[in-house]
Amino acid sequence: MNRLLNRSLKKLLVYAAIVLCCSIPVYYFIFSTLLQYELNEHNIILTEKAGREDSYLIIAMVTILTVLFSSLLLVGLVLLNRRLSRKLWRPFYDSLAKIKGFDLNRHQTVDFEPTDIAEFAELNANLDKLITSSISAYSQQKKFTENASHELQTPLAIMQSKLDLFLQEKNLSPHQYQLIRELSAAVARTSRVNKNLLMLAKIDNKQFEQQEMIDLSMLLKDIIDLLREHINDKSIILETNITDGISITGNKVLVEVLLQNLLFNAYRHNWNGGELLIHLDATGIIIANSGKEELDTTQLFKRFASTSGGGTGLGLAIVQEICTSLGWSVRYAFENRKHYFYVHFT
Repeated sequence: MNRLLNRSLKKLLVYAAIVLCCSIPVYYFIFSTLLQYELNEHNIILTEKAGREDSYLIIAMVTILTVLFSSLLLVGLVLLNRRLSRKLWRPFYDSLAKIKGFDLNRHQTVDFEPTDIAEFAELNANLDKLITSSISAYSQQKKFTENASHELQTPLAIMQSKLDLFLQEKNLSPHQYQLIRELSAAVARTSRVNKNLLMLAKIDNKQFEQQEMIDLSMLLKDIIDLLREHINDKSIILETNITDGISITGNKVLVEVLLQNLLFNAYRHNWNGGELLIHLDATGIIIANSGKEELDTTQLFKRFASTSGGGTGLGLAIVQEICTSLGWSVRYAFENRKHYFYVHFT
């Protein structure tokens, strides 16, 4: 609104200046005519010098009075305009402030202040309708995702179990064995995707609200120990710099999932004989692994942005959601042929 008012005031000032410049000659002509009429009426004859001085005096007085009264009028108009504008636009700014504070994840509607200005009342009514429908659609979508993921888990587990039994059959031909293995791998990947979607739905629904004190140093070391055998199989050079006694307050399930996703990602996308660097201090976590080229940072944390290396395309999306839930931040960088992921405790 300030820009709009400033633009209007500039136009008003330009218009007033034009009117002022045009009015001075008009006033001078009127006053000169009246003065000459009075002089003629009383048979007063002025010398040329006196007439010239009177003309200068009239011009000066007309200019001063015109500027004075125009300035007073403009100042009054500006002050009145600002006061009226603040009063008229107050409902708009109240609505704008409430919209800025609106968070779809909280499922909270916005209560707009009543106003007697018809345009703003109509705007608030339509915004309220839009927000209500958005909350409803978002809630239904999350509920559907959670229910679908939950219901799919059982049949997927049964399919995986049956396929495992098929693979143990001795009379399978090589072709049949290969087909069942591929089908089993596809079902296993679908099950992982389903579990990750269920995890994302639970994070969105704020189902991990339980907070506790977590020994992050010990938890990180335990996950590294679980992964150590796989790291050795690929001859990966592991370098750790973990400060002891780092504790944080948060949900242990979420923190464990975050660390597992980052570490498994660093192992899965590393090459044989590559490097894996893990650093932990009071400010955050750094995990780096060898890589050939920089990843697309615009797509990196989006869901299903990348499914290379047998992944589900949801690991980094889950990492970002967990960081947001915990009040942390995560960023990516590619330096010295290494992929770096920085998690900052903010």
